[in-house]
Amino acid sequence: MRKVMAVVGGPFVLVAGVAFGVVWWDRGAPPGFDPPIVDVQIDQITRDNRGVRLTGTAHYEAKVRQTASNGDSWTLFPLFPSGDTIGREVHVLVRTTLEPEDLYSFEDLVVEGMARPPGRLVPRAAREAIYDRGYSLTDDYVLVEQKVP
Repeated sequence: MRKVMAVVGGPFVLVAGVAFGVVWWDRGAPPGFDPPIVDVQIDQITRDNRGVRLTGTAHYEAKVRQTASNGDSWTLFPLFPSGDTIGREVHVLVRTTLEPEDLYSFEDLVVEGMARPPGRLVPRAAREAIYDRGYSLTDDYVLVEQKVP
């Protein structure tokens, strides 16, 4: 009976442990927990950061709406250093479930969330929509998924 448990349970425990470790490494915190929040300047954030708090100016004229097949929706918008309303080279892109006001073109705000490489969360159609609005993305731009209270 012990051999059967070792043969069946061993690989299961190994796969579960590896999956747990990968999620912890990706999020910067164990599964089910948020990474600690650290204040970071917009021009100093990297893809190695995880829990961040950024203060800056949102450019809503370049916002892009994303809708998933299951009906979930997000808004993407660039975040620049505070007071920068003329910048067009995006280093930080914010992804949020909150819909910004249509009346605003710019807004100073504080964003808390998890920084990560954009990967598949920013598809080509979204990048092209940002380019069409006169903005460009830096090669090392960072996606910040805003934590909504």
